[in-house]
Amino acid sequence: MEQDSRIHQEKEKLWLVPAKVEDSGHYYCSVRNSTFCLKIKITAKFVENEPNLCYNGEAIFTQKLRIAGDGRLVCPHLDFFKDENNEFPTVKWYKDCKPLILDNVYFVGVTNTLLVMNVSEGHRGKYTCHASYMYSGKPYHITRAIDFITLEEIKPDSPVIESPANGTLEVELGSHVQLVCNVTGHFTDLVYWKWNGSLISPDDPILVEDFELVNSPSANRKTIHIITLNISKVKSQFYLYPFTCLVNSKSNIYSAYIQLTLPVPDFQKLLIGIFVTLTIIITCSVFIYKIFKVDIVLWYRDSCSDFLPPKASDGKIYDAYILYPKTFGEASTSNSDIFVFKVLPEVLEKQLGYKLFIYGRDDYVGEDAIEVTNANIKKSRRLIIILVTDMSDFSWLGHSSEEQIVIYNALIQEGIKIVLLELEKIQDYEKMPESIKFIKQKHGAICWSGDFREGPQSLKTRFWKQVRYHMPAQRRSPSSKHRLLSTAQESDSKEKQQREVHLPLG
Repeated sequence: MEQDSRIHQEKEKLWLVPAKVEDSGHYYCSVRNSTFCLKIKITAKFVENEPNLCYNGEAIFTQKLRIAGDGRLVCPHLDFFKDENNEFPTVKWYKDCKPLILDNVYFVGVTNTLLVMNVSEGHRGKYTCHASYMYSGKPYHITRAIDFITLEEIKPDSPVIESPANGTLEVELGSHVQLVCNVTGHFTDLVYWKWNGSLISPDDPILVEDFELVNSPSANRKTIHIITLNISKVKSQFYLYPFTCLVNSKSNIYSAYIQLTLPVPDFQKLLIGIFVTLTIIITCSVFIYKIFKVDIVLWYRDSCSDFLPPKASDGKIYDAYILYPKTFGEASTSNSDIFVFKVLPEVLEKQLGYKLFIYGRDDYVGEDAIEVTNANIKKSRRLIIILVTDMSDFSWLGHSSEEQIVIYNALIQEGIKIVLLELEKIQDYEKMPESIKFIKQKHGAICWSGDFREGPQSLKTRFWKQVRYHMPAQRRSPSSKHRLLSTAQESDSKEKQQREVHLPLG
């Protein structure tokens, strides 16, 4: 290839003047002598500038400078274009395709180099250097694109004060305490304590410094300074000013303090203790009350009833209306009859002084059953329903006029509380009327245990305690004094007793 042609060889260089896009491809050069032959493949790609840009992103050189420092950008590969005086061609610099002003403050142009002073984040961008040269008497243009990237500023390592942490420490007056200043830094760092603006005197008998240096196993070329200030006896003036740990390093002076304070009474622990104690007391009280509720209420009634003011009359005559299963015939005496006509009056009326209404005992001969039932259930404070295990006896519930009126009034009338008494444990309430199932679910039932055919009843059994608990508070005296009958009442009683004679009592 001749030198005048666009592509030609000059010594060991291959010139493409000017280069074109179609010149892209693989080029081979070989070096040989009498003993060997070396062949090298070179892939060249020629590109044009991107639209509206003065460079192509595929032909760009990356150069990096660190922030806050000085550096230079070099227009690359201009050595081939030196003139006969071995001087570089004149270079013009552009940033983001706009002419760069060389102000000799931040940017200084020197031959093929752009000096950048005090590099900042705003200096980063795409820089291009443009140069012109003469080849074979003709002028040609050269363009190089540089991606200028800034790097973070390198800051000198600062010592780290691990402790103290600018806080307070509660200590008793006259006590012994140690203050530790723990610093990770360099061997040349100077670490010491100060108090009230003064250094700790070596002759001070109360404040004594101990120095210790340890090589840090985790930080390379780091030293741990441990300065312990021993205070043999805390004085009152030590609470006035903080103790300060200072680190004098090459870069700066660093400090951290700790302020001694008198201990504050720990009201929080006291409040927590009181709260926990009250919680335990309340929990135990609730637990004990649930277990001994019946006994507590009965004790209160027995002990304090005489000191309470008399209650206003509620218009009631009877303390309880007794609803029980009816048996027909005189062949035998049922348990329910014995319980209703013998046991209940013996305990509730004679021993406790309550007044009961028992249909078949307290009604008059010839009275209308509906009127008697309706009138007396409204005069009663409680409704006691006697339940038995014989399923055939349940047929009376809800089918007779008495039962319908009694249960209806008890369920809708305010002031009447219902008490279910099971003479034997009833496992299945499914065949019971809905009203009885509702009462059982809402109020529960008291189950009899024992033999009421044997002797007098004791009020200390759980059954009678439960019955007394559900009965109204009794203020009348028990035994014979609770029913002082007038002459008219005595005649009425005789008429009622004539009715009672025909009942099968045991």
